[in-house]
Amino acid sequence: MGTHLHDTGEEAMLRDFFTEDLAKPASLTIGLFSDSTASLTDSEDVADLANEPTGTSYSRQTVSFGTTDFTVEDNANNNWQAVISDVTFDTSDSTEAVDAYFVIINFQANDKGDTSASDHLLFTGNLDQEYNLSGIDSFTLSGAGLSLN
Repeated sequence: MGTHLHDTGEEAMLRDFFTEDLAKPASLTIGLFSDSTASLTDSEDVADLANEPTGTSYSRQTVSFGTTDFTVEDNANNNWQAVISDVTFDTSDSTEAVDAYFVIINFQANDKGDTSASDHLLFTGNLDQEYNLSGIDSFTLSGAGLSLN
């Protein structure tokens, strides 16, 4: 999969930048899942995530716009990227295997016919390998983000 900007993510970014008719939220939500199980496509959304950790200690984490939670830079390939600061998840009682992360934005998506703001996938990305969380007390997501070519 690599890093994948979903249809709802494309809509959110373009509406925010070009028409400014999107009330951008103050933050994004990040979580872990198994893309080898979900095999998400461009048009799929939050409801299509599979094998998100189910332990009671695990919770999705929040990163805020306009803070040190993001760095925007020109990477070594001359492509601009937004990098999310390290995010740590408590996986002490989770047993799932995860190989990807997701980023959720809450907005009223025309693409999905929303009548009010809802959670939608902004983008997803692969981890460097599959991790079986049954032996990991905390998992730190590092270097995650979105690069535009």
